[in-house]
Amino acid sequence: MRPRFPAWALPALCLLLALPVGAPRAQTNEEFIKELQSAAAVSWHAAALANDAVYIRLLGINDLHGELQTYPLEFGGKSRLIGGAAVLASYIDAARTDPKHTLLLIAGDSIGASPLVSGLLRDEPTMAVLNELAEGDCPRLTPRWSTTASPVVTQCHTLATLGNHEFDRGTSELERLLYGGKHAGGKVLGHDWEGTRIPYLSANVVRREGGAPLLPASAIVVLDGVRIGVIGAITAQTPGLVVAARVKDVNFLAEAPAINAEVAKLHAYGVKTIVLVIHEGLVAPVTPQWVSPLGLDEVEGRLAEVLGGLDGGIDVVIAGHTHKLNNVLVPLRDGKLTLVTQAISAGSALSFTDLTVDRATGAVIAKSARVATVWADAGIAPAKKVAKIVIAANKETVGVAARPVGVAAATMQRGETLSGESPLGDFVADAQRAAAGTDLAFMNPGGLRSDIPAGPISFGTIYSVQPFGNVIMRVTLTGAQVLTLLEEQWSGAHAAVPKFLRPSGIRYVFDLRRAPGRRVIAAWDADNKPLDPARSYSVAVNDFLVGGGDFFPVLAEARDATEVMPDIAALEAWIKHAPGPVKASADGRMERVDTPTP
Repeated sequence: MRPRFPAWALPALCLLLALPVGAPRAQTNEEFIKELQSAAAVSWHAAALANDAVYIRLLGINDLHGELQTYPLEFGGKSRLIGGAAVLASYIDAARTDPKHTLLLIAGDSIGASPLVSGLLRDEPTMAVLNELAEGDCPRLTPRWSTTASPVVTQCHTLATLGNHEFDRGTSELERLLYGGKHAGGKVLGHDWEGTRIPYLSANVVRREGGAPLLPASAIVVLDGVRIGVIGAITAQTPGLVVAARVKDVNFLAEAPAINAEVAKLHAYGVKTIVLVIHEGLVAPVTPQWVSPLGLDEVEGRLAEVLGGLDGGIDVVIAGHTHKLNNVLVPLRDGKLTLVTQAISAGSALSFTDLTVDRATGAVIAKSARVATVWADAGIAPAKKVAKIVIAANKETVGVAARPVGVAAATMQRGETLSGESPLGDFVADAQRAAAGTDLAFMNPGGLRSDIPAGPISFGTIYSVQPFGNVIMRVTLTGAQVLTLLEEQWSGAHAAVPKFLRPSGIRYVFDLRRAPGRRVIAAWDADNKPLDPARSYSVAVNDFLVGGGDFFPVLAEARDATEVMPDIAALEAWIKHAPGPVKASADGRMERVDTPTP
């Protein structure tokens, strides 16, 4: 099952590329470039012109998540094919009208939370695809890369930063993917992984022992005599977004101070044009802004906080993480405008930022950005080398992916009601409670990555729903601790944006108008008895939550933690043992009494 974009995304997607949403037509690369140039753009230029200007193009992608195959974009009863690694590669090739003046920048989460075609193969196919996107002199990285002082000088015109999902399997496995090496599980596609050809950068990840940087913080690329500085960074919230035990050997520093330090270092090397590639993003606005710059108080998302702490000196930000369309101009502390772009996710879009640089000063005097939809049915031929990788990965995994599991009577959606309840979330939480034999269960919303469509359910489908390999744990909590857990959905790290857990074995009523810590009005167990604060309850949660994931501190107090089984095994068993086609619906186990009228 591939992700479906919500209805709000359609206007933005249709604005971005002047292609009709009706019947697709064949399109040449030349036509694609013409349409891109006519698409609406966010732009800025200085008052003064340059006698000798250098023109540079930045291409940006983010949050690919191992999405190697095309998938449908559904809206208004219509469907078009979108994305796919081989099609994305062709879009990138078409946009490299002058490769010597073009950089491709990748803002993290290229791997992790991947469909089975990549995830089952330890994401090596996706890393191989990224290698094919490399342009310029891009030798494979070696372990020496991790000890290289920044800024490094590279002739590779493709650079990347890490996202939190690059750490899903731990730091050691990440380093194996970066530098190559054998895996205990054996070879993938007939050979051991040889490593990446793309320089990875990160200014704010250091080894816990000794404090040495995990990767170089920045790089300098010389394009037609102009030095371009590229800084990499990752969201500092990563420890709460992966299983804690898998990142116990590294620390994630605050983003802004680390970035400011690297900007100062690049300035000391005489670099005036600087690009930040960061795995953090905005959540609003989600459509291009053309008329005037926005203040930082007019945009939303953690990236706004990071930008508010930056001293300046950054011309462009290639963002990620929030899976939104970002294309805005915002000021930093120095008063100058930086251009922030993000190309949604899953290979569905590609950002294009064109810079005009004064050769004499090395400073940017004009910049303009567009974000284009990667239509897979627009007639651009897939890139052959990338298509070969995808075909080989599909051939290796299709037998496992096609294994029948059951049938869905209707689409099982992971989206939330106005009360925060999720039909698919309820279903998965019920599956985990049954597998663990517990009184209660709670599932984290971010652990559900796609819907289950109506019709036959394959193993590949449920793998796309729960691709992380998390393990269900049976723990003990008192009723008072369960009530605290519910309150933590709207406090602490979730005070600004509630994070609703998917519950089973409990029904509760809440009111967000009440004071924090007192928002749960009443709660009942599966027998319809009021939750007893003094009683001990058995609870099923995954190892991600128990390890501190998603920032629910009370789970650190859980007792008697015992492993049960992988979460995907519990979901498969729950579907298989159903008496007929399975259904999922919000049954009112979460009742919000302050819910506004939709």
